Amino acid sequence: VQPNPGPPVRDADKLNSLDPKFKPKADRVVERMRQRGWKMRVVWARRTKVENDALVKQEQASRNSKHLEGKAVDLINRDIGYSDDPSEPYYEDLEATVKSEGLTWGGDWSSPWDPNHFESK
Repeated sequence: VQPNPGPPVRDADKLNSLDPKFKPKADRVVERMRQRGWKMRVVWARRTKVENDALVKQEQASRNSKHLEGKAVDLINRDIGYSDDPSEPYYEDLEATVKSEGLTWGGDWSSPWDPNHFESK
């Protein structure tokens, strides 16, 4: 028997977990992307140490992730999810929107390339 994980966590709840100084910028990124017609889903905002450690074991996170501080968001377009295509138009819009808020975009990184991620500087 699988344990009941409880109700799904909504995007707004995830965004509400963010650092109070970072949250307004993250909210604007999500809203502006929605206004551009993208169907947004917040995959990660703040993570617990247990959640982050599990991702580290899978080599999908770093031990010093800004998600632990509530200063990072992973945001996907529901229609495409994760894409390995750097020319994906969604990534172009996300990059411009993130940078207009003075934030760091994970698509500028080479290892790991993380175009669905943005964080405070």
